Amino acid sequence: MTLSYPPNTVEERSEIHHKIRVYSPEHRYWSIVNGEFSYGDQTKFDAAMKRAPYSIYRIARAVAIGDPEYEFRFEKGDIPGTRQLEIYGTDGQKHGSITLNARKEPLIWATTQYRYMFGPMARYGNLRVPKWVVYENGTTYDEMISLHGKNEPPDLDLFSSPDEMMK
Repeated sequence: MTLSYPPNTVEERSEIHHKIRVYSPEHRYWSIVNGEFSYGDQTKFDAAMKRAPYSIYRIARAVAIGDPEYEFRFEKGDIPGTRQLEIYGTDGQKHGSITLNARKEPLIWATTQYRYMFGPMARYGNLRVPKWVVYENGTTYDEMISLHGKNEPPDLDLFSSPDEMMK
């Protein structure tokens, strides 16, 4: 049986692990790590939902549309020659930042829980994204192998829980 994963899926592959992580507000959180299926615990799901509004993709959209739910402040980055876009929520608290290199490309994305460092930008068709990302502590390294953009809305039937997908 071939499973079809919904768009809210993250797949990581390294020398030591292969992990597929899926979450949605409707169906919670689950993952397949080195072929082993498991539901995520509530604490990890709650943490994922807390940082979800501050994902780099939501932030890019918020900047583009001038979303009033966010406040953005440019500051000097903590690396020489960089600028930092600081992201504040309606609660007035800083929820993350994006450090831009001298070419104004993302170098570091930080949330209240994690800090990711990005490799050089690479082109995949009409999309341009970082070639790789690594957690600041070096525990996980992901390299972009392929990327395919779509301009169509996702099939909502894909947002099924694992139990429903196995039927």
